[in-house]
Amino acid sequence: MGPDSLGGERPPPLETYRRKRDPDRTPEPFGGRPSGGRLFVVQKHAARRLHYDLRLEIDGVLKSWAVPRGPSGHVEDKRLAVLVEDHPVEYGDFEGVIPPGNYGAGAVIVWDHGWYRSANPEEPLAQLARGTLEVEIFGYKMRGRWTLARMAGGEGRDWLLLKKADGAALPPGAADLTERYPQSVLSGLTVEQMADRAGHLAAVRARVDAMGPRRGPVDARAQRFALATRAETAFADPAWLYEIKYDGVRVLAERRGDRVTLHGRGGDTTSRYPEIVRALEALAIDRFLIDGEIVTLDESGRPRFQRLQPRMGLTDSRDIALAARQRPAIGVFFDCLELEERDLRRLPLTDRKECLRMLVPALGPVRYGDHVVGEGVAFYEAACAQGLEGTVAKKARAPYPAGRTRDWIKIKCQRRQAFAIGGYTEPQGTRAHFGALHLGVYEGPPDAPRLVYVSKVGTGFDGAGLAALRDRLRPLARATPPFDEGAIPRGRGHHWVEPRLACEVRFTEWTEEGGLRQPTFIRVLEGHDPRACRRESEEPTAAEPSPIPEPAAPSGPPAAAPPAERRLQPTNLRKVLWPLEGYTKADLLDYYERIAPWMLPYLRDRPLVLTRYPDGIAGKSFYQKDAPEFTPAWVRTERIYSRDTARDIAYLVGDDVEMLRYVANSAALLIHCWASRVPSLERPDWLVLDLDPKGAPFTDVVTVALALRRILDDLDLPSYVKTSGATGLHILVPLGARYTYEQARTFARLLATLGVEATPEISTVARPIRDRGGKVYIDFGQNGYGQTIVAPFSVRPLPGAPASCPLEWREVTPRLDPTRFTMKTMVARFEKMADPLRAVLDGGVDIVAAIERLQARVAGGGVSGGDAPPASGRTRGRSRPPRA
Repeated sequence: MGPDSLGGERPPPLETYRRKRDPDRTPEPFGGRPSGGRLFVVQKHAARRLHYDLRLEIDGVLKSWAVPRGPSGHVEDKRLAVLVEDHPVEYGDFEGVIPPGNYGAGAVIVWDHGWYRSANPEEPLAQLARGTLEVEIFGYKMRGRWTLARMAGGEGRDWLLLKKADGAALPPGAADLTERYPQSVLSGLTVEQMADRAGHLAAVRARVDAMGPRRGPVDARAQRFALATRAETAFADPAWLYEIKYDGVRVLAERRGDRVTLHGRGGDTTSRYPEIVRALEALAIDRFLIDGEIVTLDESGRPRFQRLQPRMGLTDSRDIALAARQRPAIGVFFDCLELEERDLRRLPLTDRKECLRMLVPALGPVRYGDHVVGEGVAFYEAACAQGLEGTVAKKARAPYPAGRTRDWIKIKCQRRQAFAIGGYTEPQGTRAHFGALHLGVYEGPPDAPRLVYVSKVGTGFDGAGLAALRDRLRPLARATPPFDEGAIPRGRGHHWVEPRLACEVRFTEWTEEGGLRQPTFIRVLEGHDPRACRRESEEPTAAEPSPIPEPAAPSGPPAAAPPAERRLQPTNLRKVLWPLEGYTKADLLDYYERIAPWMLPYLRDRPLVLTRYPDGIAGKSFYQKDAPEFTPAWVRTERIYSRDTARDIAYLVGDDVEMLRYVANSAALLIHCWASRVPSLERPDWLVLDLDPKGAPFTDVVTVALALRRILDDLDLPSYVKTSGATGLHILVPLGARYTYEQARTFARLLATLGVEATPEISTVARPIRDRGGKVYIDFGQNGYGQTIVAPFSVRPLPGAPASCPLEWREVTPRLDPTRFTMKTMVARFEKMADPLRAVLDGGVDIVAAIERLQARVAGGGVSGGDAPPASGRTRGRSRPPRA
């Protein structure tokens, strides 16, 4: 046995744990499979004495402390934490009753669950060895920075657990976490209810039966959603309940024994949200139908539809599993239609919510959607102040309605509503695919509605969204406008479509002419009938409850902790990174701040790999994939499983300018990025051919690049080019996340082979330098999963601080000098011209059609190559949609 990291001899992993337990007599897990993660869990354990067990995944096991009084969320409130034996990682999900006669006999619930990271640059195991562990916890109840400190004496088993001062700390006088949240975050049970599950379920049935519901299940497939009517102003009335309006995907969640089904407004969505399904399967009651919203939260705990939207189009089970792990959703439920095969729909809302509260926990991966009573105005103002979508008012004594109702009233903090899409305009300037959408609403009787033109909306789109929507609109083309009346645009540049799609638009107000002021596109509404798009301001609510003066602050769900400070405080700005030029870290920070508008579109949602030079380009460097444990909370990281290391890697993701500043402050002089984004990691957005000279003259690189361009032109494939920042060129072909990496690599190999056939004297696909013979290496190998290229606009750790620069094809000539594109010249260059590479992020090519064209042309005499210049200087910026 080797020395124990906490002092003394270290026994084999989990030996002490297993020695105390008999697998034939206790339901506790006996595994030991390390996950390579940073699991955090607190279990409430009613053993001989009630206590809480804090567990942190370290070195492949759960390091565990028994905390008799439980964790305190008040700053510096010290709690004794006694170090106990290590537990297997699988123990983190254990709930149940350890039978009498066994070690630790009694009920166990998962009181809190999540992940953690070190708040100290030192590894957690080393911190434990010296007796002070500083962590940042991301649980449902415990949040922020915490410290475990070993006490003197007691054979090293006695530690103290205390909360550090931050935005997640409880205010003085507030009820502590253990008092506020007694339930499990998984089953929804208290430890007392877990000890007597049968008695608890009997009590639930008795309480529900006392409400007088009808017996029998509810047919979820036939059940219509209750939909709220819109009102323009908030109101206060003691006969109404007020809830948060969540910005997510509406579902009816049904459980029948072991089977869970999520019914969305557009159909079955069960396979899309496996983490919600698992959470519903963990609830103590196994027969129910509940109404709620699936959401994802931002760093401040607010629902953000934009974070959920990338998941809505996923169909591949691997992509879905990856998205669920990297950006898990939560289910917030606010109504209960059936419980234990009792039909609750005719009961008052207050009774239905009481039943719901008996089913789901207050916090957890699925949770109870709380409310306030009567204080509608104050609650609405608080919701808007926190940046929420709005509130929903519901009559407290009303039954569950089917369809649109005035018993539910929605009050949005901004005006948003659905519009029918009736056409689009030609793109202008650098915009691709289309310029703006033509919008309309239906008016008149339901049996003979007419579509009235309202407005155009041309903002709120991203490149991928433009391409995808354009592809959906083209098959709906018609020759004339679908609108019956209104200020319908005339003249050239307008394309009309059948109004079969609806979209949601945000705007400030209706104009007197019936149009929209400052409209912004939000999303396409899947499964929404365009004929249901009506002018919502023409539906004034009939509710006229009398307001009450100066209502008290709402007492609903606890407000989210204020967001962490996102402004980086740079360090050591005078540090010289390029000695010959005298360029400092301050110069690097200034460059990334100024180039950010052009660079960020290539980095958003992409894992990054950095090369850091803490002592400048003349000093040592190191390669960084994994974000360090002390990475600030506001820096976005995504955990991605590495096939090479068989563990999760916490990649940095460069979504905003502050992230670029953070990278620059770490002296990362070289930024590489994946070709795919986090929501679709298995499918790259581009194919790259990396032209690497390694001793060949740069004029040969240019000749090979132009030959490859002619090949791509002959195959009717768009291509874009940039410098590597060193001596090579990168040729990129847009794929639009339509193909796997394996398919992209295979096609890239074919293109590289064609390039060598066209320029055999100066190019090769031989990877070893000794086998290249001084030729330009056409590297197609960077098209593998997890492979990266130098990000566009990234600087290089070379004299002069050159940068990877997007080029127009007309610039690729023997006179091209990549060294003139530097940290000092790039911003001025792109202030005067559009980015010629930007179109690689839009659309995608049809590889199958390209191969068919290649086969046909080979049969007819070959694909062009050689040294002749291309026939024209044009750049192909459009691509065909893939074949069906």
